[in-house]
Amino acid sequence: QKAELRCLLPTSLLDRGFFGTSTSSGEDDDNKKKHFSSYSWSGQRKVPSYLQKNVFPQEFLSTLRTIAMQEHELEQVASLLGEVGSSEDGEPSDAEIKSAIWEVCGDNGALGLLVDLLRVKMAELEEGTGTEASDSQLLEKFDSNDPDDSSSATVESIEATKSRVNRRSCIVYRRGQKQLTRMFLREAERLLELSAEEQI
Repeated sequence: QKAELRCLLPTSLLDRGFFGTSTSSGEDDDNKKKHFSSYSWSGQRKVPSYLQKNVFPQEFLSTLRTIAMQEHELEQVASLLGEVGSSEDGEPSDAEIKSAIWEVCGDNGALGLLVDLLRVKMAELEEGTGTEASDSQLLEKFDSNDPDDSSSATVESIEATKSRVNRRSCIVYRRGQKQLTRMFLREAERLLELSAEEQI
C-alpha cells in the first residue's frame, strides 16, 4: 500500500483508517461496534458520528488522547476506573483504561493536539526548504531548462546528469512531504470541527 496514493482515495474507502487492512464490510462493522461498545459507561458519550469519516487509526487517536490529558482529566479517569473496575486482581485492563479515557476526554483534546503537531511539522518543512508552491515553481524551471540530450556522453556530462536527477528527486521528495502533511492537516482540522460540534 502506497501512502501517497491512499491520500487520493475518498474517505468512504478508508473506513479502517489510513493504514487499515481490508476486511469484509460486516466484519468491519462488528469490529467498530466492539471497539466502542463499552466506551460510554455513563451513557453521555456517544459513538462519534464522524467515525466513518476518520482516516486516522483508532490506536493512534487513543495514544493522542492519553498524551493530551489534563491533570483534572487524569483524576477523573482514575476515579472512574476505581468505581467500575472489574478485574479480579484489581488492575484495570487496557480496554477499561481506554474506555475511561474516552468517557472523560472524548476526541477534542487528541484532535487538537494532532492539528498542532501537523502545523508545527508544516512550519518546519516550509522554514527549511520553502513552501509547496515554491517547490512546484522550482520543478517547472528545472524541467524547462532540460539540457540537450544530444550532448556527448563525456564523464563530465554523465556526472552532471546524475547530479541534476538527484537535485530534482530531492525537490519532488520534499514537495511530497508537504503535500502529505497538508492533506493530513486538512483531515485533522475537519475531524476537530466535527468533534467540537458533538462535545458534551
